[in-house]
Amino acid sequence: MKFSDSILEAALSKVSLTLDALSQSEPIQLTHGEIDSMLEHAYSLGIRDGKRSVFEEGDDMAAQLFQQLMTSLPDHVYFKDMQSRFICVNQSMANYYGFTPKEMVGKSDFNLFAPESAQAKFEDEQKIIRTGRGWSFREEYSQEESSVKKWVISSKLPLYDPSGRICGTFGLSRDITKQKLAEIQVLRQQRLMETIIQILPCRLFLRDREGRYILVNQEYRNCVGIEEDFPIAGKRLSDIVDDPRTDRVLAEDLRIVETGESITNKLEYDQSVISGSRWVLTSKVPLRSESGEIEGIVGMSLDISEQKKAEDIARRAKEALQVKNEQYEEELLVARQLQEQLMSMGFDDRHRYFQAGQGWSFQASYLYSPSHHLAGDFFYLLPIDDKNVGILVCDVMGHGVKAALVTMLIRGLMAEIPNILSHPSKVLQHLNETLISLAEDEEFPRFVTAAYMAIDLDSGKATIANGGHPCPLIRRQGNERGGFEECPCDIVGPALGLLGGDPFGDTVFEIDGETEIFLFTDGIIEQLTSDGNDFGKAGLVHALESATNSEDFENRLTQVKNELSDALGGAPTTDDICVVALKISPTRHLQPA
Repeated sequence: MKFSDSILEAALSKVSLTLDALSQSEPIQLTHGEIDSMLEHAYSLGIRDGKRSVFEEGDDMAAQLFQQLMTSLPDHVYFKDMQSRFICVNQSMANYYGFTPKEMVGKSDFNLFAPESAQAKFEDEQKIIRTGRGWSFREEYSQEESSVKKWVISSKLPLYDPSGRICGTFGLSRDITKQKLAEIQVLRQQRLMETIIQILPCRLFLRDREGRYILVNQEYRNCVGIEEDFPIAGKRLSDIVDDPRTDRVLAEDLRIVETGESITNKLEYDQSVISGSRWVLTSKVPLRSESGEIEGIVGMSLDISEQKKAEDIARRAKEALQVKNEQYEEELLVARQLQEQLMSMGFDDRHRYFQAGQGWSFQASYLYSPSHHLAGDFFYLLPIDDKNVGILVCDVMGHGVKAALVTMLIRGLMAEIPNILSHPSKVLQHLNETLISLAEDEEFPRFVTAAYMAIDLDSGKATIANGGHPCPLIRRQGNERGGFEECPCDIVGPALGLLGGDPFGDTVFEIDGETEIFLFTDGIIEQLTSDGNDFGKAGLVHALESATNSEDFENRLTQVKNELSDALGGAPTTDDICVVALKISPTRHLQPA
């Protein structure tokens, strides 16, 4: 194939026109040496007709310009023959595919692209050759043999010989893969944003400076009753809603446009031109351009009528519950007072109880502080007869009404068995059998710990039975160690309500001098102090022994209360506190004050 001056000039003209549209790059300045080198390279690529080269000496300027384009342009430029084989490519294209321009001659797209892409390009070029009609600036997608996906914008035109016949094709292409990927990402984000806007449960709208709609979401259309195919863009609120309040809305929008001040979460009732007699929460912000100019507003309104209705129902329920709670508190207070009155029967207003027998006198006092309105800890002091007195200290699992009812039940059970009150183990056995039968109910407290002591004031004999309860503390007159120790309790049975049979036994000991006995529940020894440790039995013993007036055993209870408060650092107790103090003295040494 021969290239004449006219072919070269025609190609150069078409290339120049196309490149002028494709590229805005600045002209490249070349030295004379670089120009000579390019011309020499151009001559080496020229296809000779046996008489002269493609580039004759008289055409040096045209050749120089053509070669400068072919060497310097970053876009891909190529010429092909009738079989779509390359006859000339520019330096950028050759470099991209890893060849020299000379090595590209004779190759085709089948050497560069995946078969499907190459076939499509071949068919396009053959059609151009047949019809003489090409195209300019068409976006194309292709996949190379290396599996690299790329997008280009290309122009392909027929190439004519000197006689005006089509002798091939030529074209230019620019790689726009980065721009295309960015565009795809932008479109993806745009679709995501549009999807989010459409599924929002609130009414979303955009209006321009003149109050004309730019966009609304589906919820807005549903609320206003706008058909999905109705073109709302460009319409004003007054065009779709016949309501005099539209003037107020447009005036509000205008203030936002003029001042740039937003409206955030404005709550109104029966003010919306869209939803009458409803609670609506509205926000509007300026819509700004890239330069910061206000172009309109973005608005959101949310119907919260159901929420307000629910809030009103909840408020009224809360008020009713508060009234009920106040009534409940009053009733609990009465129940607590009744519980304490029942426990303190026989005690005077100074929490003292006195009973005397022929040989011994008995005095009792108590410290009682429930952690809730009603307690599960309780005591019951009962005169068995003229010479015997009994004292029961009990701890029902849990607190509140259920536990308090169990204490009342136990008190009632004690009243049923006057004939065995002098036999502590039999008393616990009776209570145990009753509680086991009741424990089949899952709502019933599972177990109760108890210690019951009976004292004969004629003989000075004491008998105690224990059902899983802390052992009382005892201090005897003349004790070599002079302090408190655990009360004799040889048999400790299980908590009441757990095991059947006859698991309880009596421990009998003699009182041979003035004796102090302190029965208590585990609430006091398990209180966590401010340093994170249990108050413990050691703390209780220390408080009892620290009493300033050891002759007044009531003073010991005051000391216990004060030391416990100090150990808690002023914090409230977390469990019921129940301590019962007993003092047994020879009758001649103790008289009631």
